[in-house]
Amino acid sequence: MVKQTILYLHGFASSAQSTKARFFAEKLEAWPDVIYRAVDLNPTPADFEYITTTGQIDRLRQYVLDHELGDFQIIGSSYGGLVALHYAHRFGGVRKMLLLAPGVLWLSGGLSEEELTQWEKARALPVHHPRFQNQIAVRYDLQLDGLRYLEPVPPAAPVLIVHGDADETVPLADSRMYAARYPNQVSLVEIHADHDLNDCLELIWEYAQSFLFQNKLGGEQRAG
Repeated sequence: MVKQTILYLHGFASSAQSTKARFFAEKLEAWPDVIYRAVDLNPTPADFEYITTTGQIDRLRQYVLDHELGDFQIIGSSYGGLVALHYAHRFGGVRKMLLLAPGVLWLSGGLSEEELTQWEKARALPVHHPRFQNQIAVRYDLQLDGLRYLEPVPPAAPVLIVHGDADETVPLADSRMYAARYPNQVSLVEIHADHDLNDCLELIWEYAQSFLFQNKLGGEQRAG
């Protein structure tokens, strides 16, 4: 039996022990032909302090090399979606990507120009990280590096996006734009949910099964 590898990439200020990571672990570890791994892209507070998008992509690359992975699938949540898209575009080897309320481009954390200026002057911005149960001063290098990711990259594999219509963190409009730009490779499902999507995980699981294990979904869809 040939096993399929599925990697879960968590969002910003999240971890491999998040609600969604554990949900997919429970679902996918019951499948005998699936190897599921939630990748912790920020295993220590220092990793989060010095986080950059390029660093996250490189860390994922090292994980793939260390585990000798090939032809795997990705579930990427929020910021993990941005990492997934750029990883696949740069390195290939990804068969499908299920992206949950993804950042398809760098959003500067939704900060205003004034807040960005304050961050630049202070060189660090305190961010609460639930896993570490602490405020961590994230370096301004994150924003400087993020400027490299202001334009969406073409999908290097079939993509299914699930995005909530009440998302106030990552604009649904960005996912609509991305799906419209690449209609042959990207499908969008809009559901009634906010950014974390945690109240809709069973519904998302239905789409995940169809996409990851059967034929690619086509076109834009809506769900209640």
